[in-house]
Amino acid sequence: MLYLYETTYPFTGVIDEYVDVMGTDLIPGLSRHMTVLGVFRIAFRHRETFFLSELPKGVETFEGLSSFVMHERDGLSWHREGFRYRDEWFDSMLEGLPFAPTAATIKERQKKGDFTGNTLYYRLIYNVMPWKLDEFLEAFEKELVPMEEKRGMKLAGCYRWFGACGESGEIISLWSLKDWAHWGQIREAHIKAPESRRWMEKVSSLCAEWSCKFLIPVPYSLLH
Repeated sequence: MLYLYETTYPFTGVIDEYVDVMGTDLIPGLSRHMTVLGVFRIAFRHRETFFLSELPKGVETFEGLSSFVMHERDGLSWHREGFRYRDEWFDSMLEGLPFAPTAATIKERQKKGDFTGNTLYYRLIYNVMPWKLDEFLEAFEKELVPMEEKRGMKLAGCYRWFGACGESGEIISLWSLKDWAHWGQIREAHIKAPESRRWMEKVSSLCAEWSCKFLIPVPYSLLH
């Protein structure tokens, strides 16, 4: 499956209004063309948001998005309205990895309590070294995912850039956390647990660097 990945930088002081207006004026129309998985504010940053949407199966272009903002009444209205709130935004396309949950999987797992009731998500981006990608992905799926999910941190998505978007060795992962207290427990386990230390040793040999951001889901986000 392919995904729209959009990062937006609202003007200072309007981020609350901006995410509210997205929920009423953008998401309903956009949902005719794709499944909006998550809409997030970036924690500790006063003017950065991002949202993630799954394209219909077999679709490999942003034709639906283009049609929405160029030809449909609510899309045209949003295109004009958006300039009141933001000065920069960047759209890219991601490819979901085989072991990552799709929108259908997420909705099914929500019936069992996953990906719901969370006040925090965790986006971790790895820059994998050349010729190490297959080894890294195998270790990620078979070692990291089971280890973290036992601690209650659920993998909500894992992606690489599609086509000419982004860097070839960059892997983007998205995890659910209940709250900051839960993150504190996870962080303590990362420091003390032998299996976490072994993972860090392995990832240090496979990746040039990695970085993370904490995400706060808005109330209407499917991932929440």
